[in-house]
Parts: sequence; structure tokens; C-alpha cells
Amino acid sequence: MKGRAIHNYLVTLYAEQQPDTLLKYLTKQGADPALVCYDAHYALRICLEKDLLEASVSLSALLGQWEAGVGRALRDNPAAALKLARRADPEIAYTLYKNIAEHVISKNQDVSEAMALLAECPELKIEDILPFFSDIVNIDDFREPICQSLQEYNNQIEELKAEMEEATKSAEYVRSEIQSFRNCSVLVSVTDSCSLCALALLLRPFYLFPCAHRFHADCLRAEIQPTLGPARRNKLADLQRQLNTFTNAELSAATSNGLPLREVIRNEIDDIVASECVYCGEHMIQCIDKPFISDEDWDRVKREWE
Repeated sequence: MKGRAIHNYLVTLYAEQQPDTLLKYLTKQGADPALVCYDAHYALRICLEKDLLEASVSLSALLGQWEAGVGRALRDNPAAALKLARRADPEIAYTLYKNIAEHVISKNQDVSEAMALLAECPELKIEDILPFFSDIVNIDDFREPICQSLQEYNNQIEELKAEMEEATKSAEYVRSEIQSFRNCSVLVSVTDSCSLCALALLLRPFYLFPCAHRFHADCLRAEIQPTLGPARRNKLADLQRQLNTFTNAELSAATSNGLPLREVIRNEIDDIVASECVYCGEHMIQCIDKPFISDEDWDRVKREWE
């Protein structure tokens, strides 16, 4: 605190006696308000009292007071205001550029100056600055930027059309795939076995995937459960608990969508467990670095092989 008080006093002395040195001092201190040795709010107040425009603009930027800083710079130096606006974040800079344009155009109604400002501020469009001109300005002077702006909008429309066409084609493809799956059938033989436990498939409820892999429901749950996140794992356990503990009357009760509760629960379990084949989906990719023999089984397997 003592060191800061000394620097604050130094700022006061510079502001009163050596304004040019004050600006150099502020620049040397850097642009991080947490690291400067003086109180930035105090320094700004002193500079405003002494009407030190450049220093107050610099301090406004340091404190993130971009609009106030640009407003102060516009009183004397629009170029400094433009330079300050370029330092701001893009979402703030757009507003600052509009403020600068409004000040410059409202003051002079100079078309050439406005066009130069457009060239320096690519964020601004012709439609952003037109409202700042009076009604008597000849629109012919804006023909080129207006045509350019219309061409840009036309290009954007064409890009959106292309994206919409691509999205439509993708939707049609997905729709046709869904329809083909609805009409798809697979013959299950009594000799078919679970791809995980190798026991007869028809012994227990099972899942059959389009890739031809087939799993007992309990085998697939046991395989997929360790890969689930905590939330989905708890959700699966809760659904299983409901299915096992609710009475037949409760499970047969219709839900808000008209389906029995039993079917709703099973659909949610299917979404978690059988959203994709455990051998052909992301699960297999995630297991690519998983060793064939787990650490806890290594000693046992090693002894068996000896």
C-alpha cells in the first residue's frame, strides 16, 4: 500500500508538472491493471481533472472503459479513437466503430471521409453508416459500397442455400436408412450364440444389431456398464431397479405419452445399453489401448501358462 501511495503521488506530480512524462510512465507500467504500481482509478480521476486527454484515454482502455475512452478521444483525435477501438474485443469493437462513424459523419457529412472509414473498419458495413447521413446526401455516392454489400449478402444467401440442400439430402438419406431398417429382418437360428458368452442366444433376452453381432441383454449390460459415466451408470441402475421392484400393475400403467411404464423403462435402458454395437461402435475404439489381460488377472494367467 505504501508503494502504491508513492506511485499515486508520482502520477499527481507528473499530471501537474510534466504531462508528457506521465504518458511515458503509464505506457511503461503496462496494460494489466492488476500489475501496475499505481491506482488506475485514481490516476484517471487526476487526468480528467487536469484535462489530460491522451493519458485519460490510455487509462480508460486500461480499465476496460472502451466507450468512455473512445468518446474522450473523439473530442480531439478521431484517429486515436480508431486506434483504441482496434484494441477492444471484437464484440465491443463493432459498437465503438459505429460510435466513431456517427461522430465523424454527423460532424462533417463528408462522403469521402465515410468511405475511408469503411475501408479502415471492415467490421462496418454501408448499412451501418447510412442512418448517420442527412436526407439530402446523394445516394449515388454510395453506389459502389451498396453494390458490394448486396453482393456479399447474395453470397451468404447462396452459401445458406447450399447448406440447406446438403442438410436436406442428409435428412433424406437418414430417412431412407430408417425406412430400410424398418423393413429389414434377420433370421435367428437355434444354433446362434451370444457374441460375448458364446452360450445359446435364445436362452435369454437378447439384442441383435444390423452388423450381425448378437448379445444376451445381461451380457451386453455387463460389458457396457464399466464404460458409462457416473450419471448414465446410476441412471441404468435406477431403471433396472424400477423394472425389478415395481409391481405388474405399476409397470402396466400408461404414462403421459400413452405407453406402458414397462415399455418406457425398457426403451430408456435400450438407449443406454444398445445405442450401438459394443464391437463396432465407439466403445471398441475407446478400448484400443486396453490390454487383453487386466492387471488383476495377470498373475493368474501367467501361472496358468507356466
